[in-house]
Amino acid sequence: MKPAFYIIDDDPGIRRILSNIIDNYRLGYVVGEAEDGKNAIEEIEELMPDIALVDLLLPSVDGIDIVKEIKKRDSSTQFIMISEVTSKDMIADAYRSGIEYFINKPINVIEVVSIIEKAIETLNYKRALSLIGKTLEKSNYRIFSDNVNNTSTACAKEEITKVFSDIGILGESGSGDLMNIIEMIIEERKRLGVKFHSYKTSDLYRMLIKKYKDEKKSSVSVKAIEQRVRRVIQSSLENVASIGIEDYGNVKFEKYSTSLFDFTEVKRQMDYMREKSPYKGKINVKKFIEGMLSHMEL
Repeated sequence: MKPAFYIIDDDPGIRRILSNIIDNYRLGYVVGEAEDGKNAIEEIEELMPDIALVDLLLPSVDGIDIVKEIKKRDSSTQFIMISEVTSKDMIADAYRSGIEYFINKPINVIEVVSIIEKAIETLNYKRALSLIGKTLEKSNYRIFSDNVNNTSTACAKEEITKVFSDIGILGESGSGDLMNIIEMIIEERKRLGVKFHSYKTSDLYRMLIKKYKDEKKSSVSVKAIEQRVRRVIQSSLENVASIGIEDYGNVKFEKYSTSLFDFTEVKRQMDYMREKSPYKGKINVKKFIEGMLSHMEL
């Protein structure tokens, strides 16, 4: 099913361009438009579009306030912010408010199509999660399927390697532990026939030690594994923050700053590296791991 779009921009020319791109590239269909935030909030709540494209600077109610208000109402609408603003702090505020992606003005057709396609991928992923959750609630049974988790170990390893390379931790101490942990989760979910299952990171570290012993590799403690994993994830946070400092619109920064980390912590790390704050960004091991799995479309 093609997604429904809502466009908010005080420039009718921009609204027309965006609407034409959505139509010409068959990305979905536009269910509504607004030139300011007053009517947009109520209309979005009523029409429930899948994706809303919102200008950052609007008369009466700005784009960030629109996103915050809609998010407060527990809407599932995804937001793409559009603006010619280059202030990194303002863009960071936009991400914190709940936007998924950012498009720069003046409008570039290739960029718009690329970002919207990413938003649609995210939308489809969330729909799949919702469907699985509802099915589990109704049936109380695990989902077994021949095509669930059909990613081969080789393909998974290739994708993990690519992401590790993108975030600058390939070959670092701890990256091998992290790769093994992710592969173990993939294999376990294949075995169970499910897309998701709960686990404790401490259990993963113990399983990894057992794996190393079975392979007759040098034995280490749970604490040593945990420290190596946390160090390499912290290193990746610093690398992603560095990319953001150099170029806030960098594709890798947009892709990994929200999927592998809490964006607030990425911003905190950026402020620390720019000597604006004495506090480093914090990592969440489980969020990082699940973010890695989501990049493999498991």
